[in-house]
Amino acid sequence: MDDKKSDALEPKRLLEHMHVLCKEIGPRPACSPKEAAAADCVLRTLHNLGYPDVCVQPFKSNDTMGWWTIPLGLILILSLPLFFFAGRLGKWIASVSCLVAAENIRGITRVRRPFFQRLVARGRSQNVYLTIAPRGAVRGRVTLLAHLDSNKQRFTLPPSNPALMKPLLTLQIVYAALMGLVMGGASSARRRNPFLMGFYAVSGGMLLSSLAAQLNDERQPFIEGASDNASGVSVLLGIAEALRTHPLEHTEVTLLFTGCEEPGCTGMEAYLRQQRPPRDTWFVDVDNVGSGGVCYVLKHGVSYLSTYLPDAGLVEIASRAAHKNAHLGVSGREMLTVDEVATVNNFGYRGLLLTSYNQQGYLNNWHRVSDRLEIMNPATWSRAAQFTWAMLQEVDL
Repeated sequence: MDDKKSDALEPKRLLEHMHVLCKEIGPRPACSPKEAAAADCVLRTLHNLGYPDVCVQPFKSNDTMGWWTIPLGLILILSLPLFFFAGRLGKWIASVSCLVAAENIRGITRVRRPFFQRLVARGRSQNVYLTIAPRGAVRGRVTLLAHLDSNKQRFTLPPSNPALMKPLLTLQIVYAALMGLVMGGASSARRRNPFLMGFYAVSGGMLLSSLAAQLNDERQPFIEGASDNASGVSVLLGIAEALRTHPLEHTEVTLLFTGCEEPGCTGMEAYLRQQRPPRDTWFVDVDNVGSGGVCYVLKHGVSYLSTYLPDAGLVEIASRAAHKNAHLGVSGREMLTVDEVATVNNFGYRGLLLTSYNQQGYLNNWHRVSDRLEIMNPATWSRAAQFTWAMLQEVDL
């Protein structure tokens, strides 16, 4: 890599972008003026680099994940009095409601929007994207993506011990489905079984506890989001600068900066629904590359019932890039994560996540107020940028 390209991907240059996002703008809630300011910052930066044809795509979205999880929790809680006091029809409605809620909770863990999405999508957000043509004829297409918004501090995503997250979410899904099945089986019973009464009492306690945890998360402050995901945005801006003077030979590159990733990847969904990129497009998501080791993800998921995989072809490309650039120390790992690759998969496209991990093998400071620029590691996001560039070169062979 020559000096002009390497300068664009060096820690000092990337830090300039990070500082603007983290310190001059600060926390960037979805659908907020701060998120819009981050989009404007990206737009200005790309224009200053000499890209005149940058597109802004507006869309509507919910502004926090709570608009998905809390209504489903309420449905489950309200199913109990409905079962007991609304007659036989009420019992059947309660049973079906629990089954629907269970499937929607499982869907959320794969970033599938719930059935009431249109009712809660009241905020306005935007994606920013730019397509950079190669020198010659187009033989391949890659979209690099990073989200602009930052989340609230969330003690449920993940819990203090991240190892508990998959079992806990799996239990919630299974228990909600079990409630529906038990209610359906008991809907024709004339007598109240003491065992079932105990089951319903335990269910009520568990549901109220879960709802209280969700409500507590919604009361938390928004985080600076240095790793999640000012780091990814900065990497893409560095790639944009490198591609300005060194476009690829035969690979078209789209840089996509999405809004509203944290409430459920609604910006990514809006892009795929409205722009309909060609089916041969590869998507590489750069997210949470602020500190620790850098990896490409071999298996994703936050419950045992909603795991998903990257594209095998992209994994092979990443593996070759890692082998050729062993000094970057990048490898493939399974990660506890839910991200925009899930949305890419949901729409039948091919995706891969590039992220980082701590000594325990989890995302560093994930959804915690400690996710601040001061504790990030410049070497990490520089390695992530250089590895992203190496993957682009590998695609372009």
